[in-house]
Amino acid sequence: MARASLRWVENLTFVATDSLGHSVVLDTIPEQGGDGRGIKPMELLLMALAGCMAMDIVSILKKKRADVRRLNAELEGTRSETDPKRFTDIKVTFRANREVKLEDLQRSLELSRDKYCSVSATLQIAPKVSYEAALEE
Repeated sequence: MARASLRWVENLTFVATDSLGHSVVLDTIPEQGGDGRGIKPMELLLMALAGCMAMDIVSILKKKRADVRRLNAELEGTRSETDPKRFTDIKVTFRANREVKLEDLQRSLELSRDKYCSVSATLQIAPKVSYEAALEE
């Protein structure tokens, strides 16, 4: 089971921590009431998708003995105009060094997207999410 926690710092700044103790600061821009000290949550979602897929792609390319030296991703998320302003479209572009065959990169991307990346799979079929409110003891 995956676990994470979130702790409020001040204003709209929070620190999220994973099960291994790694942390990331979340915030938003001043125009939305934040201080701009951290990653916006919706952009963190894009980063999670790119990170998950990139790990798969590099692993697959290495198994193919491809000469992969660089892999970068660019993401664009289009959001709806009305609340909750969810992503309506996400575009992910992966770029590898020229020594990698484009066909190998494309096939690795497809395998990640369709078979291995749990973030991609979660975005394709929404999970059941439950919520609970509680007060500290």
